[in-house]
Amino acid sequence: MNPVTKEEVISLLTELNVSNIGALTDPEITAESIIGYLAKYRIFVPDIFFSSLADRLGLEYIEKEAIAKTLDLGCILPFTVEEGALILLLESKPVYVRVATANPLDTDLFKRLEEVFHKKIERVVVSIETVRSMSEGCYEAPHAYSALNELVDRQPDESAYRILIPWQKGVIAILLFLMALLIAYNPYFGTFLIFTVINITYFLMNPVKFYISLQGLSGTKRVIFITDDDIKAIRDEDLPIYTLLVPLFHEKEMLPHILSNIAKMDYPREKLDVKILMEEEDEETIGKARKLGLFGNIEEIITPMTEDEYRKFLSIFHPVIIPNAELKTKPRACNYGLKRARGEFVVIYDAEDLPDRDQLKKTVLAFRRLGSEYACIQCLLNFYNPRKNVLTRWFSIEYSYYYDYYIQGLDKIGAPIPLGGTSNHFRMRTLRELGAWDPFNVTEDADLGMRIARKKYKTGVLNSHTYEEAVTSIRSWIKQRSRWVKGFVITWFVTMRHPIKVYKDIGLKNFLVFQTGFGGNFYLPLMNLFLWGVFVAGFIIPEYFSHWFDFWPFAAIAVFNLIIGNLFFLVMMLLATWKEKQKDLLIYSLFSPIYWIFMSIGAWKGLIQLAAGKAYKWEKTAHGTSLLTEEKIRQEPENLARQVRWIEVKEPEVRNGKTHMTVPQLAFSIGFTICLVLFALIIVDIVPFAPVSDHIKITTVPGLSQALSPLEKMKAGEEPRLLNYEAIPKPNEAAPHVTLIPSGEPGVMLRQKQEIRSNQEPGLTLVYDPETNLIQIRAEGSDHNTSDTTRAYEVMITSSEGVSLYRIDSTPATLTISGGNTSAEIQINRTYESGARVLALEGTI
Repeated sequence: MNPVTKEEVISLLTELNVSNIGALTDPEITAESIIGYLAKYRIFVPDIFFSSLADRLGLEYIEKEAIAKTLDLGCILPFTVEEGALILLLESKPVYVRVATANPLDTDLFKRLEEVFHKKIERVVVSIETVRSMSEGCYEAPHAYSALNELVDRQPDESAYRILIPWQKGVIAILLFLMALLIAYNPYFGTFLIFTVINITYFLMNPVKFYISLQGLSGTKRVIFITDDDIKAIRDEDLPIYTLLVPLFHEKEMLPHILSNIAKMDYPREKLDVKILMEEEDEETIGKARKLGLFGNIEEIITPMTEDEYRKFLSIFHPVIIPNAELKTKPRACNYGLKRARGEFVVIYDAEDLPDRDQLKKTVLAFRRLGSEYACIQCLLNFYNPRKNVLTRWFSIEYSYYYDYYIQGLDKIGAPIPLGGTSNHFRMRTLRELGAWDPFNVTEDADLGMRIARKKYKTGVLNSHTYEEAVTSIRSWIKQRSRWVKGFVITWFVTMRHPIKVYKDIGLKNFLVFQTGFGGNFYLPLMNLFLWGVFVAGFIIPEYFSHWFDFWPFAAIAVFNLIIGNLFFLVMMLLATWKEKQKDLLIYSLFSPIYWIFMSIGAWKGLIQLAAGKAYKWEKTAHGTSLLTEEKIRQEPENLARQVRWIEVKEPEVRNGKTHMTVPQLAFSIGFTICLVLFALIIVDIVPFAPVSDHIKITTVPGLSQALSPLEKMKAGEEPRLLNYEAIPKPNEAAPHVTLIPSGEPGVMLRQKQEIRSNQEPGLTLVYDPETNLIQIRAEGSDHNTSDTTRAYEVMITSSEGVSLYRIDSTPATLTISGGNTSAEIQINRTYESGARVLALEGTI
């Protein structure tokens, strides 16, 4: 059998009118590799080419329909071998192995196969399309099953296939039952108790997040720094094959963007294995991929490349269509792509991502330096469109804090790192050992970060950025945030199925960090809306909430959460913005609490979806299309037979340098700061301003005056009573009831007859008679101890006419007071010899 030369192959292709073969004239392409390049460049070749080549070589040619009969045997070889070498295994006999090949010229391949099987290799020729369709048909079902169920089958306790196991369901049911029973029995005490538990839990979580953030602020210990000199020193031939997984779902506009960004990366093109993952039902994205030539026929070309250059450019990309299934999630798609991956390392990039050009080289060097105990390297994330609107500015500020301080703080203390959804790089072997991603978890990245830690592996943080597109609309942003929070809750429940085992796996410190730090990622935003609601309601109906804060330790905890907690995170947002040298965003940092309200709304939406049985619902985040523009159709000589559209992909501008405040921003910042300081001075009565200070003052802030009462008593020379248990609302205590009926005139209230009895002090009654305009306070003493005449009460009446103080030194007694000309607030405190004062009754007449 005479060898076939490269020139003969090209001549045969020309005779068959195969177009677009200009790229095959490259001197590096040999006769042995030319058919491989036909497949790589997606050049359509008719079946007659392969039958003619078989005749020239004296080999048998088999049609696609005949090969289908031996499909089961063909699945013996790995998918990547069949796809890369263009071969199918037909049969194995004692003295020979029969293979079907679309590249019978690759003599080195058949020598290696003889060494592997220790048998003679008999070849039959088939077309490239036959190999691809047979391999795809053979592996589609097992890959689809494995992508969805491998983790469930191998490690069911680590899969979110079932979110709650029986004992978790039981605990939740019991807690909800007890909560409902308590609120039904006594709504006032029930809501107080729930509010107390939430505040104490919140208080325990906050200091841990403070500690982690401060560790990130004070400098990192294990962040890997790869220098430009390190990059220059590495040789291309020493670099491994790198797999890039790019999941797309209804993102046809972003496909040219990610193709262009990846192709510009500083990594040998022949060593990139890029899997473009598309759902079978997503006809729009698949159609765009066809137009761009990912399946062969090119209708659109990214400028400024010629068609031959573009075909070479496309050679690194491999379109993978994910079969339809009831569950369609990003981790399922990535698992499916992983089955066809060839790289030593693998990374996920989203469609809108713009990674640093040298990120892959940096990651290879980092993995080689760190050793095999590191399973993952997380790159830093931020946005390339932070100034699109106010939302993107807040989003960018949050990311700067989260990745520059919080994630690096976790890295410094050696805690488990909840991975970001993109630019997390893995050792392929270790990732497969871990069971890859959980397709039933909508924050598969955070879940995998915990499984990495539990398997005693580590995650590093690399000094390389990937820039994403920040969501620009509130609706899409809330969809994204609700999915994140829902996934965090799922991950927490899945991890906590066996708490003792988790404790043994990660140790006490990391177990506590997981409960408070990871748990805080969903607990804090969930509870914020409730706590802020109570705080605002405390101003509107103070008579209802005043008792809640009379117990000093609880008042101190509530005030710490409100003031210290919020102030700390506000300062961290400012510092993160300053560190990134984005001074024009500083003013937006001051308004971060508004952004936190949206975070809480998104968190509650995610929790409601979870409770409603929509745990696996993946709400797709919409991304913009402003990066893509189309040019007019341009004709070139080789394309006269058809129209080809050249498109331009505009690379987003990333502003890494310093930014400065504009004059209006600076003026607004100074003015806003002055207003805040002035407001503070007014409410502490340093600056008089009646329209504000009469209604908002430091003593009316819910919980603040109670939290400061020990300090005030110490200043007055009195002995503070810190644990006044009498102040805690009792289970049998009804909510204070004060009624004011509108008179019909704006700003005027009709005063009506009232009788208010104290639930804490038997025999203490307040009566108001509007006919006589008299207030009568009756203190009859204890029903159980008629000899008790030592009871003392302090009565304070506050109205627009001033503040009046009265005292009842013993009981029984009746105090009668004029009702005055305007509505008044009445507060009666029981006084003790120690100096302690406990609210006994309050109301408004």
